Amino acid sequence: MKIARVLEKYERFENNIEDLIRYAQEIIADLPYERKIPSKQKQMLLESLLLRACALWESFIERELIVSINLDPSQLITKFDLPEKTNPNIRLTRAIVFSDSFRDFHDIDRSMSFFKEVIVDKLNPFKKITRIQKEKIIFAYKIRNYLAHYSEFSKIKLFRAYQREPYKYRIFLEPGKFLLKQKGRHFEELVNNFKMASIQMRTIFK
Repeated sequence: MKIARVLEKYERFENNIEDLIRYAQEIIADLPYERKIPSKQKQMLLESLLLRACALWESFIERELIVSINLDPSQLITKFDLPEKTNPNIRLTRAIVFSDSFRDFHDIDRSMSFFKEVIVDKLNPFKKITRIQKEKIIFAYKIRNYLAHYSEFSKIKLFRAYQREPYKYRIFLEPGKFLLKQKGRHFEELVNNFKMASIQMRTIFK
């Protein structure tokens, strides 16, 4: 796959994230609706958009993982002890990566550790993600995990994250209420961070 086509996938993901932010801004500003949207409904809609952002991110990094490996499969061949002359296409690369166990990409630290094992260093876009970007992704997934389970454990982890910099909230906020605060600033910062991580990742190809 040519680099130009790879970069098109990055741009498509970034455009999808921009769409989510625009939808959120319209919801918060009650546009283009004739009547004002109740705050509770806005909170639920923002929660849904954040979940969609996380789903788009997971799909994006799974695809970029496979593409990055396929550009130079030598690390994959070593990791899975494949014959040296193996020359996998995209479909075979995907089959190999997901052949030995179920993989998800909710945990960015664990994911980046695996990516390092199967992508050659010079083509590993994930290493370009900054520490701040990674911290925001981790925080977004604390919200995502709470919304997915509503367990006491996920609530405690999210509350601890609320208490730290830069938020310093002393009481627990339901995610929708948190995302709506400051006219949606928290939502925009977290969701836009996925876009900024993508922009940073594709600098590996310059």
